[in-house]
Amino acid sequence: MRTRILALLLLAAPMPGAPAAAADLHRLWDDRCAECHGDAGDFARRTLTVTGGRLLGRRPERDLRAFLLRHQGGLPAEEADRVYGMLLAQAGMPPLFQERCGICHVKASDLVRDRLILRDGVLVGRYTGRPVAAFLENHGRVGADEGPVFVGLLARIAREIAGGP
Repeated sequence: MRTRILALLLLAAPMPGAPAAAADLHRLWDDRCAECHGDAGDFARRTLTVTGGRLLGRRPERDLRAFLLRHQGGLPAEEADRVYGMLLAQAGMPPLFQERCGICHVKASDLVRDRLILRDGVLVGRYTGRPVAAFLENHGRVGADEGPVFVGLLARIAREIAGGP
């Protein structure tokens, strides 16, 4: 009996080096892209440009979606679209999380994964159920006028982690 349970646990455990679950874009990025390109947000802000609503690589003629479909074996079309959307959002966003929250929270995706969740479209504390918008009114280095920006940022990451757009 103990051997069967151990065998089931081993089968259910992720294999070292196995690709991330497709649902979590940030794990996918960390598993497939981060080794060469670093943090997704830093990469997007540093090397990508948005021109006419399109996300372009270092060379203006390089369409990033086409690149995602073929680079290093390519991503399936649905994942490529989602990674493209994630990078597009990050390319146009200043590094607010790193500047204001990075002193205590290293990565926004880890914070969201560990402590936050979307419930009925509202970003709340995973364990408290308290809306993040109310929490941020008296937390850290976020100004009152910036709360909605941070809630939007963290909610987008929560959707990207959960498998949404």
